[in-house]
Amino acid sequence: MPRFRHVAIPVVTAAAITVATATSTFAATIDDQAVTVGARGIVGFSRDGDVFRILDVDVDGMGVRLQYTNPTTGTPSTSHTKVNVNYTGGYTGWDYDNAFVYNTNFDEDACFYFRAGLVDNGSYVDGTYGSWILACAKNG
Repeated sequence: MPRFRHVAIPVVTAAAITVATATSTFAATIDDQAVTVGARGIVGFSRDGDVFRILDVDVDGMGVRLQYTNPTTGTPSTSHTKVNVNYTGGYTGWDYDNAFVYNTNFDEDACFYFRAGLVDNGSYVDGTYGSWILACAKNG
């Protein structure tokens, strides 16, 4: 019995080290996240660097659309002019490190709304937008 206990401890320790190492290498910090209806696409926003990361998490042949309103230092509204960014590069999986990266350069403290939807052959697929998410660019 003591021999088995000595063998099991190093195996458990090695597994814990592997998990900790994999977790500590995660580079993308996501502050806000929008999801399509049916969770087939996800868009994350990182305040540090004003970066959107788009994930296509379904192998259905459709792409993911990021839609955001023009950032403002005033009061943001979903009725403001909208910008669309389509990602049609295929399945990315669930890891933000594998996401399509869309860089922006928003004014400090500018706020906006964004959401995620699906696109098929370059056109928005009706009924796939998730909820609007309020986000703000980093201050300084």
